[in-house]
Amino acid sequence: MTFILSIHPAAQLVAILIAFYAFYLGFQRSKSLYFGKSVKFLRERHVIAGTIALISMLGGIAAGFIMVNRYLLSPDMALHEAVAMIILPFGVFGIFSGFFLYLNPKPRRFLPAFHGINNLIILVLALAQIITGIQAYLRYVLRL
Repeated sequence: MTFILSIHPAAQLVAILIAFYAFYLGFQRSKSLYFGKSVKFLRERHVIAGTIALISMLGGIAAGFIMVNRYLLSPDMALHEAVAMIILPFGVFGIFSGFFLYLNPKPRRFLPAFHGINNLIILVLALAQIITGIQAYLRYVLRL
């Protein structure tokens, strides 16, 4: 059971690291769009990394609920769960806005900004999830 409960935090950590890479790539685009710097934007790489990260994070929300209900019998993880519920609509918006931008390439300023700010919020919330997740892992898996 410990192995199964360890998959979720490991997979989510990988997803968050990939999300930071997608953020880095997106920030390069922001430099050219908003700050007048000539920077190469690796668009395809940004789309692939962002898609993997967001879908993995949203899948992790579902996996977290399943694991808690099946293996941990609904322990008190209210903050971790609440932050996941906040991430959920931001993640859905991030995926759909990202695909819209990818499939309809035009010079835009507002939607890319909303997309980037939205996904930055996800990253900040993901850092909170790491903290609450470590606490839950220590308490419910390692029993410390």
